[in-house]
Amino acid sequence: MQRFLIAAALVLGFAGQSYAAGKAGEQAPDFPPGLFIDGRHYSLQDLQGKAVVLFFYEQDCPTCRGLIPKRNEVVEQYKGKPIKFIAVAAGDSIADAKAYVASTKLEMPVFADNLSLMESRYGEKISLQNIYQFRVIGPNGQIQEYRMEPAAIDKVLSQVKWKYKDQGYDAKLNYPLDLLEWGQYADGMRALKPFLKNSNKDLAASAKKLYDVIHAEGEQWLTAAETANQAENAVEAFDLYTKVASTFAGDDLAKKAADPLKKLAAAKAVKDELAARQMYEQLCTGASRARPQQKEAVAQFAATIAAKYPKAPTGEKAAEIAKEMGAAQ
Repeated sequence: MQRFLIAAALVLGFAGQSYAAGKAGEQAPDFPPGLFIDGRHYSLQDLQGKAVVLFFYEQDCPTCRGLIPKRNEVVEQYKGKPIKFIAVAAGDSIADAKAYVASTKLEMPVFADNLSLMESRYGEKISLQNIYQFRVIGPNGQIQEYRMEPAAIDKVLSQVKWKYKDQGYDAKLNYPLDLLEWGQYADGMRALKPFLKNSNKDLAASAKKLYDVIHAEGEQWLTAAETANQAENAVEAFDLYTKVASTFAGDDLAKKAADPLKKLAAAKAVKDELAARQMYEQLCTGASRARPQQKEAVAQFAATIAAKYPKAPTGEKAAEIAKEMGAAQ
């Protein structure tokens, strides 16, 4: 890691003022453009309702490396609890982050914070003088603690409850339940459906009970989609109809969503948003691989998305990122 280059990048206009946060009682800033080494995408907004621990680390510090077994013990201690541990590879590329996990056996998904945007959003500068930091985030999305220790974690976890898991469902439904708890509704329903026809009547009845609960939520999504559509919020309506269609593929709710979804897909606002999202994915990939001295090019690409799709929600998000990184507008 070339820390002097990162420091230079920070000096050359790394604004970040609109995101400066990271203190107890404040809303936790979400992840900037970038990639996670497990190929998934995590959003703190999507994880609201659960507890989250962020672990910022310095890859070159032997002390930090030596403490990884202790970090893993904490992760293992809370396995099966409504909490997600996520590491932030401060100033590291996706290749750096993968190599770190391979060598240390760190048992967390890791975000490659290649351009130190996440560091900046949390008011930190991870270095050999500041080798690690933590943030424990509560179910309301606010930062509550700074320690990755049981006393701090338990304090936050006392405010969190599983949405589905504690409702007495058959233990054999744990896999679909876990997917549903973490917002992976489409995968969760695919995993649940085979249990509906299980020869074990009690298991099938438990699966049906869970299915009915999710179906009721799906009806609420469908109603919200119809409301957004009537209010001409095309992108919001499209996303909600898509959620219904993917979660209940082949079921009655998906059929109800099919026609309005088809019509909305042809709307200019939706086309622009989907195109902006494709460019944003390129931004994420580029940000995770860029060298610190390429920060300006990444910022300008964010500005390009904003200029091309100024009214699209993702275009607006890209504009904020460009501003944060000091790109000329």
